[in-house]
Amino acid sequence: MDPHELPDLSDWRFVEVWTIEEAALLWAAVSPVEHMGVRLKDLKHVLSSQQYSKACIYQRAISEAVCGGSLGFVTAWEDHQDYQNSYEKEVEFPDLPDHSYIIPHMTRVTQAAFIKWADGKKMLSVKQQKQKLEQRQETSDAGTIIEMQAPDKLLAIAAPLYLDSTHPLSAAELVAANEAWLAVTQDGNPKSSGTAVRAAMMKFLENHPTHRLLGAAAKERICTVANWDKKGGAARTPTRKRHTL
Repeated sequence: MDPHELPDLSDWRFVEVWTIEEAALLWAAVSPVEHMGVRLKDLKHVLSSQQYSKACIYQRAISEAVCGGSLGFVTAWEDHQDYQNSYEKEVEFPDLPDHSYIIPHMTRVTQAAFIKWADGKKMLSVKQQKQKLEQRQETSDAGTIIEMQAPDKLLAIAAPLYLDSTHPLSAAELVAANEAWLAVTQDGNPKSSGTAVRAAMMKFLENHPTHRLLGAAAKERICTVANWDKKGGAARTPTRKRHTL
């Protein structure tokens, strides 16, 4: 499949909630609009074998993540049958749907939560895979040695739900504390450059578009919880001793 022939799906960024089926198709570089009302299982002879295979794997992965609780859902539906007929049943939060009964084209997740989950799992979309392959090819053609990613790094555990700000039970201060710690430690211990840990965290919170809206007391609590250096203060600047003759 030529990467330049992939459909333009950029407008889907304006849709804040996707069904599991839509997410799987989008990740496989398939426009859901072109197959409106058609289920994924019925597209086997319509899509390329690569796209169909990837879409099926993505749909199963997303469904299992929703059923396992690692990907929060907006609404979830199950398909049940009794002695006389079949019926659809909505799953109320905090209950989780059963993978044997979940309905992918009715169960919905937020775009933000899905993309964050997919990023955590390193589940690249077809477009991302093609772009990465092109980049590697260009690097190889330039004569640069490519260091292949270790197998144990290809799969990563998704971020816990309590750090997903879109989750209905996510705590704002917990998310802020986690992000503050990550921000101030990305270049090592800030004290090594003469900045107090608490000051660095407070600066991050004050400059963050969302966290800066927290109250002063909340920011103090966050700095206290995330600060590993309880002694406080910046690293001392070495002074030269004066020698007397």
